[in-house]
Amino acid sequence: MKKKLSSLFLTAVLVFGLVPFNTLDVSAADLLLPSDVILTENNAQEDEISVRKRFDDYTDKYFKDVITSNTINLHYTLAYPENYGLSDYTPSLGHFSVQYINEDNANLMKMQEFLSGIDPELLTGQQRLTYRLLFDYTENELSVADYPLYNELLSSAGYQAELPVLLAEYTFRTRRDIEDYLSLLTRVDDIFSEIIEFEKEKSAAGLFMADFTADAVIEQCEEFISNPESNYLIDIFNSKIDDFPGLTPDEKSGYIEKNRELVTTEIVSAYKLLIDGLEALKGTGKNEAGLYYYEHGRDFYEYLVRSGTGSASSVESLKRQTEEFIYETLMPFVYYDSFTGLPSFDAIKDYGFPFTEPEDILEDLTEKIRKDFPAPPEVNYTVKYVHPSMEEHMSPAFYLTPPVDDYKNNVIYINKSLTDENIYPTIAHEGYPGHLYQTVYSASRSLPLIRNILQYPGYIEGWATYAEFQSYGMSGIDKVMADFLRADNEVSLALYTYIDIGIHYEGWTREDVADYLSVFGITSSETADLIFEVIVEEPALYLNYFIGYLEILKLREDAEILLGESFSPKEFHRFLLDTGPAPFYIIRDEMYGWISEQKGITPENGGGIIYVMEWFFTIGEELAQWL
Repeated sequence: MKKKLSSLFLTAVLVFGLVPFNTLDVSAADLLLPSDVILTENNAQEDEISVRKRFDDYTDKYFKDVITSNTINLHYTLAYPENYGLSDYTPSLGHFSVQYINEDNANLMKMQEFLSGIDPELLTGQQRLTYRLLFDYTENELSVADYPLYNELLSSAGYQAELPVLLAEYTFRTRRDIEDYLSLLTRVDDIFSEIIEFEKEKSAAGLFMADFTADAVIEQCEEFISNPESNYLIDIFNSKIDDFPGLTPDEKSGYIEKNRELVTTEIVSAYKLLIDGLEALKGTGKNEAGLYYYEHGRDFYEYLVRSGTGSASSVESLKRQTEEFIYETLMPFVYYDSFTGLPSFDAIKDYGFPFTEPEDILEDLTEKIRKDFPAPPEVNYTVKYVHPSMEEHMSPAFYLTPPVDDYKNNVIYINKSLTDENIYPTIAHEGYPGHLYQTVYSASRSLPLIRNILQYPGYIEGWATYAEFQSYGMSGIDKVMADFLRADNEVSLALYTYIDIGIHYEGWTREDVADYLSVFGITSSETADLIFEVIVEEPALYLNYFIGYLEILKLREDAEILLGESFSPKEFHRFLLDTGPAPFYIIRDEMYGWISEQKGITPENGGGIIYVMEWFFTIGEELAQWL
């Protein structure tokens, strides 16, 4: 059964958006520089037009090489790849091995070489941002080039769990989509074979997963193939084929029988291969705790935190910021009886939101966000419910990211078994002004295609978490209750973050986690063990949500200080959305330029003011880290 963590104080659940799995895409690509962008001695003499074209040519080729190496990623990024000249590709689930990771690193070094031959001052503003993102991305990835075996694809919510969902939701727009999908079913055993070989190498290096993680993955795989003829991949495929236009009855029955055969043979065989491989490796792990106990574990954790959160702060600084947030926000919880004006326990137990149906909540939020957020693009959205056979292993809700060329058609899934009438903030996280809103806004801005393969979970999940917590104030419930419920969930997420750092960076054991939770009155050993195991499985996951949220709050606070009375929440949100997914230390630099524009300041008429303020905030953060 998939493990889930909920609020430690109430029953509200922190919901995680599902996005296409992108780990496998780069390594198989042939990223040698195309002939028309090879570096030459004459590059220094190029004018702006030729440099900009050379940059675009390179990034376009890079994007196409990467995206066609994994058909799942291609399908979830581009609805109609043929419109981008991408018709000649072979269906593939990509590759995963030490060899491909090393090849990926070699290609990243080639990218750095290319970028070093470009003068960013000759690029457009959008190109300069992309240039900086690519340089930052390559530096982050190459910082752990010597530790390929520290990567991990399998966990309770890992690749083996995501793949069936992505297959089930594989949209059929053309006949080729159907053929590609059926072809992918025959390739699951190939990728699982590579993953098992990778796990064998991890085992030999003393880096194999904890037995409780292996058991969870094995149990999940066994459940998925326990009744092959009733597998949801059959039911869902049948429905999609029945609805597909232009197929004759014979063609429909042929596709349906082919899929049934592949699911009951190829898919079952692939998952058995994974089960057998993990069973054979169980017991070979040297560590059932955090990354701290591996030789290079702390280095790898720093990479996960930096690349995931997009924060410039050190892990030590993030720990202090999280601890400060917990104690400032938690005081009303700890000293509940000493405060007046808080809702009663009966009120907390019986509270409810005015809207309880997902469609009504989305309609309500779509209108209410217009006060403080830019008007959302005109798009369609459908609320669907998770297939009953999927409920046990799915989050309470998730948003399925649409292709950039079909962003007007959106789907939010609700898991009836894990949601109740108080799902207002959950829908805000997944819909408006959360994942759906941010995704379609970015797509409507037509950002460079290459940015679609650069993952910034700190921005994505930080925004959705920010949106979720903002929604309490829009929901229509009593303000005191709204503030209380928001604080409750903020603290829960902060506690998970603090424990994550404790486990993976400081070596906390199960006992340490239990002792820490007991300070807050949480004494259940079962709860402590669940939290410990989930965090061991997914290092730095909770930091993407909480630190991303914290970084947005800090950006907003600094913008309010610099802009004073001219600060507008709507314009601040517009700036974040226009910038798009990126590390926060890059977004902060962009923000100072935006603030200068807001105040009409240029280098000629007093731009030094902004630079002094930028220095002030930077020094302030560095001083806080030093202290």
